Amino acid sequence: MKFGFLYKCFPPPKFLKLPHIGISFSDDNIKAIFFDKTSTPPYLKSVIVPIEKGAIVSGSIVNTEEVVKKLSSIKETFNLEVVFFTIPDELIYVFSASVPVGLNSNITESVAFIMEENVPLPLSDIIFDFVPTKIVQSESEFKASVVVTACAKKEVEKFIDTLRKAGFSPIGCIHESQAVADAVIPQKSTEAFCIVHAKEKRIGIYLVKNNLVHFSTLRSIMEGDYKKQFLDEYVKFSEYYSKYDTGQNQPIKSVFVCGEFEYAKEAVEAIVDSPDTLKDVTLSNVWANVFEINKFLPSIPYEESLNLSGPIGAVLSDIN
Repeated sequence: MKFGFLYKCFPPPKFLKLPHIGISFSDDNIKAIFFDKTSTPPYLKSVIVPIEKGAIVSGSIVNTEEVVKKLSSIKETFNLEVVFFTIPDELIYVFSASVPVGLNSNITESVAFIMEENVPLPLSDIIFDFVPTKIVQSESEFKASVVVTACAKKEVEKFIDTLRKAGFSPIGCIHESQAVADAVIPQKSTEAFCIVHAKEKRIGIYLVKNNLVHFSTLRSIMEGDYKKQFLDEYVKFSEYYSKYDTGQNQPIKSVFVCGEFEYAKEAVEAIVDSPDTLKDVTLSNVWANVFEINKFLPSIPYEESLNLSGPIGAVLSDIN
C-alpha cells in the first residue's frame, strides 16, 4: 500500500513514467537498487551503505547530517535523482476495520473517524492510506472492509526533507512490509501467505492476502537463542491469524523467508524443526516480479539479493 499524498503534493510529469531508484532505511544501513527490465539482459545495480550507530533509531532519522552524507554517496553511485522509498516497519501501523459506505457517507472520512481507536496519535499528526477489500450489506447499510496503513506525519516529512537535502527527488513512498510483499509474492496471487523478514536484530512477520499486507508483527531480537526468539513471535502470529481469519477459511498456503541470509536460514530451520504443521517454507525469490530467474542470472549473488526485497519492492512501486 502506497501513501498517495506524495503524488498529490509532488506529482511527476504525466507524459512519462520516470525511472526511479528504490531506497530502504534501517538502523544499520541504507539499501538502494535500480533495474531496467526493458534492457537485455536487464540492467541491475545495487548498493548497501552502512550508517553510524544512532543515525537512525527504531526506524526514525535522528542524525540528519549523517543520513544525508550517506544518501549523497548513493546518488553519486547511481547518477539518478528520482526515488521511491520505504517507511521502516517500526513507524507503521497496519490494521483492518469495517466502515460504513453509501450515498451519505465518505469512506475516507469514515476511516479517519476510527483512526484514533487504532493508532496512538492524534488524527492531525497522522497520514494514512487504505484499500477496500470487501463490501457487504449489514441490515440497512453497506459496510466496507478496509486495510489501513498509518504513520506519523513528521516521520515521513523527515525522510522527504533528508532525501531532498541529498539531492534526490522523492515521488512516492510505501511501507516496508508492503514493499517486501511486492517483491517476493508473485503478482495477482489470490492465496494467503506469510512472509518472514529476518534480520540480526529484528524479525518482521507479515500476513499477505491478494498481494496486500493485512497485518504485521515486529520483534526486536536480543542476544541469545535466535531460533527460540523467532519461534516465540511466529507462534504468536499464528495464534493471532487463527482468530483474525474467523469465517474466511483461507489458510496460509506458504511461508516466504527473506532478509539477511544467515538469519533467514535460521528462521527456515526453526519452522521446519517446529511442531507447526505448515512446512511449505522456503527462502524467497526476490526477483519474482522483476524477471524470470531461469532466463536471466542476476549479477547480485542470491545470498545478497535476499536482503534487497525492500528496495526492490520500492522500484516496483508506481504512482497510479
